[in-house]
Amino acid sequence: EMSIELSYMPNADDDYTSKEFAGGSLNDKTGIVKFDKDAGEIDIDFDTDSKTVATFTVDVDGQGKLNLAWNTDFDKKFGDMYNYANLEFIKFEGEPSFNKNGSLFIYAENKDTFVYEVTEDGAKAVKAEWNDDYEAWEIKTRKLTSYVLSDVELDEKTATEESSKPESSKPESGK
Repeated sequence: EMSIELSYMPNADDDYTSKEFAGGSLNDKTGIVKFDKDAGEIDIDFDTDSKTVATFTVDVDGQGKLNLAWNTDFDKKFGDMYNYANLEFIKFEGEPSFNKNGSLFIYAENKDTFVYEVTEDGAKAVKAEWNDDYEAWEIKTRKLTSYVLSDVELDEKTATEESSKPESSKPESGK
């Protein structure tokens, strides 16, 4: 005589633990968001336990599933390039691209900060404007990548970092 137990784990894409929100549902394990086909313009908040880090306002009518996994982990390689600055990151792991342009609001304590896109080569200027209503940097975009807030302008890499870029190619960003 033998006892056998069988458990079945459904495909994570079809059945998962989800968190409902206005406009869709989020798979808590994978970060995949399934949008309602006729949800219209929605706000997607990116929250930590203590605060909202960013909000993306976008029209998701007809939008397919996207990976909205993100984190605020410190990027050591990037941080080493700019060790003279205090840096805060928001990184969208899947670099999701939406069907329509939206407004990404990255919250900052004040408008005396600088915002850049994080690349392997260092800080890249982004067209960002301070939005007084949101008290955040506003970036018009369709694709969410990785961004950094800095307390100082990131105009030169740390001396130990090799760089063949001329002085005139320093990144510029809204302040």
